[in-house]
Amino acid sequence: MFSFSVLIPMMIETFLSLITDWIFWLIVILVAMQYQRIARSSQYLFKLPDITSWRPALLAVFFGLAGGLFGSILLIIVGISILELGIGYLWITAIILMLIRQRFLCFAYAGGVLSLSSLIFGFPDVSVAQLMGLVAILHMVESVLILFSGHLEAFPIYIRTKQGQVVGGYNLQKFWPLPLIALMALMMPEQEILKSAVAMPKWWPLIKPELLQGTGEPMYVLMPVVAALGYGDIAITTLPQDKTRMAALELAAYSLILLLLAITASYVPELAFVPALFGPLGHEFIIYIDQRRELQGEPMFVQPKHGVMILYALPKSPLKKARVRNGDIILSLNGYSVNNQYELRGILLETQGLIEIEYLSGKRRVLKKVIIETGTMEHPGFIAVPGGYEYSFMEISGSVSRLRPWWDKIRVRLSKFL
Repeated sequence: MFSFSVLIPMMIETFLSLITDWIFWLIVILVAMQYQRIARSSQYLFKLPDITSWRPALLAVFFGLAGGLFGSILLIIVGISILELGIGYLWITAIILMLIRQRFLCFAYAGGVLSLSSLIFGFPDVSVAQLMGLVAILHMVESVLILFSGHLEAFPIYIRTKQGQVVGGYNLQKFWPLPLIALMALMMPEQEILKSAVAMPKWWPLIKPELLQGTGEPMYVLMPVVAALGYGDIAITTLPQDKTRMAALELAAYSLILLLLAITASYVPELAFVPALFGPLGHEFIIYIDQRRELQGEPMFVQPKHGVMILYALPKSPLKKARVRNGDIILSLNGYSVNNQYELRGILLETQGLIEIEYLSGKRRVLKKVIIETGTMEHPGFIAVPGGYEYSFMEISGSVSRLRPWWDKIRVRLSKFL
C-alpha cells in the first residue's frame, strides 16, 4: 500500500542534501553576480547612487528553493528518469543552438531537436516522452516562478522603439537557483526490490520507462540535481505585475499541453512526433505573441499632458515614503504644479521638513494627497519617464548570434568572387 510517511522523509533528506551541496551555492553565487550586473547597468544608465543587489538575489534563492520543491514533486509524480533523457546530448545541443541565436539556450528547442533526431535517425537513443516531459515540467516551474516573483525588483530602463520613440519600461530579467529531486530508473531483481521498495499507486508513473535493459522490475532511486532557470522580458505597454501574470499564464498553458502530449506519447509511441514538434514550435509561438503584443501596443510609460509619471522610486526616498508606485503621476508638491522631471527634482532637493505630494495613483488614477517629512537629500530619489531629452537608452532588437561575425566575414569574402 502506498505510504507518504515513507516517501516524504526520503524526499526531505535528499532535498536537504541539495541545499548544503557546494554546487548549489556556486550557482547561488553566479545568480547573485547576474543581479549585481543588472543593478550596475541601471546605476550607470540613470546615474543613481549605489543600488544593492542582495535583496533580489535573496528573493531569487527563496523562490528557487520553493520552485525546486514544486518541480521535484512534479518530476516524481510524472516519473521522469534522468537515465532516459540524454542529459549530455541535451546540454551540447542547447549550447550549439545558443551559438546560432542566444535565446535558443532553452531545453524546449534542444529537446525538440534531440527528439526529432532520435525519431528520424535513431540517434541519440532517448525516450521522447521522458525528454519532452522534462521540458514541460521545467517550464511549468518557470511559469510559477514568473507568476510569483517575475515582477519583483524590476529595474527601470529607457528604450528606443523601432519607431524611434524613447519610452520608459522595465527589465524583467530573473535568475533562480533550482535544487531538484529527480528519479533514476534501474532494472533490479524482484527480490532486491522487495527489500527496500516504497509501494506506489498503480497509476504511477505517468510516463513509463522505455530504455531499461536486463531482467527484473524497474526500481526508482531519488537523485539530487542542481539546476538554474532564467527569464528575460521587458514591460513597455503595461505594468510589470500585469506583464508577468500574462506571461506566466501563457507559459503554464504551453507546459500543460506539452506534458499531456508527452504522457500520450508514452502510451502511443506513434504519436511521439507530436510533442517533439510542439516543444520548440509552441515555445516560438508564445514568444511571437508576447513580442507582437509588446511592440505593437501603445507604450504606457511616456510623459503625460499634465504632471510627471514616475518610473521608479528609490527606497527611503520621499516618493517611496508617500507610497508612490510605478506608473503614478505626480501633479504637485506643496501646491506647486510640476510638469517635467526637472521641476520635480528641484522642489524635492530644495524642500526640507514637511512636504505635501498630490498624485494620481493606479490604473484608475485615484487622486491622493500625502504629507511626509523629508530631510537633506543628495539625490531626488526617483526616475521619471523619458521627457524627450534622454541620451542613454536601450535598443529593441532580436538576440544576436555568436556565429554572426563569422558569417559576415564569409559573406564579404564570397562577395568579392561573385
